[in-house]
Amino acid sequence: MKRIIGSLLVLGLAGCAGGGGSTSAPAPTVQPQASAVVSELAVSFDGSAGQGFSITTQFDAPDFVPGVAGQAWRTDGFSSFGRGSIDLSDASGFTASTWVAIESYPSDLEVPVRDLSPSSIMNQRGGGDGFDIFIDTYGRWGLWVATSRGRVTVDAPEPFPLYNWAHVAARLDPQTGTASLFLNGEEVASERLSSGATFRPEQTDLLVARAVEEVSIIDTFTINRLNASYDALQVTGEALSDGVIRSAYQKHAADLPDWTASLAVPADRFASDYHRPQFRGMPPSGWTNEPHGLTFVDGTWHMFYQRTPNGPFKTQMHWGHMVSDDLVTWRHEKDALWPELQDDSFGFDQKGIWSGDVIVDGDMAFAFYTSVNHSDRLQASNPGVAMATSPRNDMVDWEKSGPIINTRYVNDFRDPYLFRSGGTWHMIIGAAVSSGGGLDYWVLEQTANGANWDHREDFASTSYGQMDVGSIIWEMPVFEPLTDDVWVLTVAPIGGQVSKYGSNATRNVYWTGRWNGSQFQPFSAQPTDLDILPGHLAPTVDRAADGTLRAIGIVDERRSPQSQEDAGWAHTYSLPRRWFLMPDGRTMGQAPAPEVAALRGAPQALAGAGALSAAGLDVGDAGQAYELEIELASGLSSAALVVDLLADPSGAEVTQLRFDAVAGTVTLDKSRSTLDGANEEGPRTLTGAYDTAAFGPIETVRLFVDGSVVDVFINDAAAFAFRAYPTRADATQVRISAEGDPVTLQSVTHWPLVGAD
Repeated sequence: MKRIIGSLLVLGLAGCAGGGGSTSAPAPTVQPQASAVVSELAVSFDGSAGQGFSITTQFDAPDFVPGVAGQAWRTDGFSSFGRGSIDLSDASGFTASTWVAIESYPSDLEVPVRDLSPSSIMNQRGGGDGFDIFIDTYGRWGLWVATSRGRVTVDAPEPFPLYNWAHVAARLDPQTGTASLFLNGEEVASERLSSGATFRPEQTDLLVARAVEEVSIIDTFTINRLNASYDALQVTGEALSDGVIRSAYQKHAADLPDWTASLAVPADRFASDYHRPQFRGMPPSGWTNEPHGLTFVDGTWHMFYQRTPNGPFKTQMHWGHMVSDDLVTWRHEKDALWPELQDDSFGFDQKGIWSGDVIVDGDMAFAFYTSVNHSDRLQASNPGVAMATSPRNDMVDWEKSGPIINTRYVNDFRDPYLFRSGGTWHMIIGAAVSSGGGLDYWVLEQTANGANWDHREDFASTSYGQMDVGSIIWEMPVFEPLTDDVWVLTVAPIGGQVSKYGSNATRNVYWTGRWNGSQFQPFSAQPTDLDILPGHLAPTVDRAADGTLRAIGIVDERRSPQSQEDAGWAHTYSLPRRWFLMPDGRTMGQAPAPEVAALRGAPQALAGAGALSAAGLDVGDAGQAYELEIELASGLSSAALVVDLLADPSGAEVTQLRFDAVAGTVTLDKSRSTLDGANEEGPRTLTGAYDTAAFGPIETVRLFVDGSVVDVFINDAAAFAFRAYPTRADATQVRISAEGDPVTLQSVTHWPLVGAD
């Protein structure tokens, strides 16, 4: 799926980029234009460079963004890299320089430091000769260079800066006998060469944003290319002076573009990807998993989430960060947390920043997250719950404090959640206990020597063995009051008898009950499924200005790894929901958050009062993103309401929802949802029970379709969400019909989703 784009495209003459979307057709290959081998290569990416450079990308064209002088080339972090032609000599040395803005350090396998496979800012290396400006997954960078008297490594003293334009230069000077490294015009490190040493060049292509040898592979993904923007790249067969290198920096240093524009993912990259949703919070690209730490503070929503910025694969997770003023329109901040080292070989979160929670107390925000590393589990808190802090009016720059809790009381744990009760902070952590899934429970105690986390037993009055559903561990716990005296606990059990696609599918379950200030007393040991059907899980919650709960979860990927790689992104989030207690005092209701109404365009009334039979109502082309509300004149009691959606005009592809009042079930039938049988994994038909006693006879069905994601709400009380991947872009037709007795419609209304103002 890689495309090689010739040098004219690098010079900024390409058309709009597009792509994404899975496809089985091989991409065309365009060879770079032939050019003479030269001893100097200069690429500006905006039309003023010479020949001899090409870009490989799996998308329709390279990404271009604001650079230090005109356009810059934006890599995608996993499929794209540059290739240039230059002939360096052994006698005169060389200088290699570029402006680069790095979003995240290159990904790698989750292995000890000694086994890492660094990437490169640029290199011309092979067979033990040449040079390499290398960078690894913790930001350690430097220059490797081959000389006639051996290889020399120049290590930079500090990690490479992120989220800023930086000018980097490497120089080998045989005359002075030094190999030097420069950052922003200043020499930051150098090494003496052996007496009489000269450069040993390698006669191979110059590679940019990729390693010399790519050996880090996950599934189908090459994972350690560089996620960055490049501009003003230059390699010359001459050892330039300190002054010339400093001048190259100073030429643009006073007028650098804002990093947010230079590191933004251009919308053109996914412009033709009709599977990609447009109207919900999600990362700009790459892989994501559970959102967490949803926090409403000072009128602004903050949401943190698991993220691999460098591509659609899971490794060495970061905490992404997005903010919103209205809960439906999101803007991206730089990542809040990422794996780091404390010394040459160890970091308490070096394997990844796993999920957790964010709270605000006074003037400070506190992030609690699961940290993992490669050392002894208790001594190094592996896994551990670590803490980071930020001023509440910032929440962008975080200072890590290190682990504060380890797993001494349980077999394993992850995903802390904090709540305040009676003026005291409590923490529950999803855990593996002797009986299976459970919780680890801690309370923040105030003492004369300060605050300390104190371990407590028996968070719930019912044993975890009675509450569990056959899992190994519980993930992503949430515990919040629905009313003054009824609380809800929800968790995502995984492992054991629970599997993603099995009859006991991975999904959130919940209990309601009382909280006496120190123990949860569930009304029943038997949990209730959060959603009617699996597909949405791991919600993160906080309270809106009106005091009611909002929740956003993940609607996980059902595509094959190859399809995810072809798309360039994986997983997305649900629309925000409002949580509340149903009139029975036991069941939790879920409705679309009222903020979602801001996404509506002009309404179109498709039907008024009248009978609906098997002949049905053809809604027609509803578009790629819409809300459809079906109101029944009386509750569904002796028939089935059938909705065919994501259908193409020929009917070859269709996804069907069947709401059966007689059987008391909801069925999702995806047996014909896609013509690409290899594109989707898991069962094609799912059936779940609809609790009429709790939610009432079905009177309204609201569907929110946004690309490949569908959110469904019944009576604004019961909910589920799922993914579907039709191969045809015109699979936007909708039809409504009834089975059994006729159904009396009150109205059918369609709103295109157009985005909040």
